[in-house]
Amino acid sequence: MPPSLGSELIAAWAARRGLVFTPRPDEAWFRRWEPYDTIAPPSAYLSACTWTANPGHAVIAEPWYADGDAEPLERSLLGFATHPGLRRRAAMRVGEHFLTRVAFIESPPPPRVVLGDALWDAHVTTFAASERDAAAAFHPRLRKLLARRGFQGHLELRSGGLVVHCAGLRPVPEHYDRLLGVVREIVNAAINAAPT
Repeated sequence: MPPSLGSELIAAWAARRGLVFTPRPDEAWFRRWEPYDTIAPPSAYLSACTWTANPGHAVIAEPWYADGDAEPLERSLLGFATHPGLRRRAAMRVGEHFLTRVAFIESPPPPRVVLGDALWDAHVTTFAASERDAAAAFHPRLRKLLARRGFQGHLELRSGGLVVHCAGLRPVPEHYDRLLGVVREIVNAAINAAPT
């Protein structure tokens, strides 16, 4: 598989931001996040940029949804973060996107739940072991942040980490930068349950 189109621009952006750029990142690291609850697994991960903080880190990468040398029909980004303050497991999505998981071969789909928040429940599809788990994971501060941002895409929280897909973001430096900011904001809101 050739390097993804635009990877030299991503590398230059990462260098300016002090991030580590890896054109062909460690596939095993990404595969440990799978299976996703709402996102279909890609065939590969490319052009990863890593931001390290204490504690935790964030990685923005391009999920490659094509086989071999073929170009995918659409290109996107996924953001990953690790942080010890992330302790809940739940997933949500707003909209149906090309990377929405539709097959559940290796694991059953998580139960769909509601939070009892009329606005949230009218616009967001939420998955968790229980409504209580979902409400604890997507507490008011995090819901308020996502609403304020007009969030469209997928967000999966799990113990020690999260995965986020923002619809419409493509593998260009400006969108890597935007997704890195979104990931950092979500981590901050998710680990601080106090409503704002």
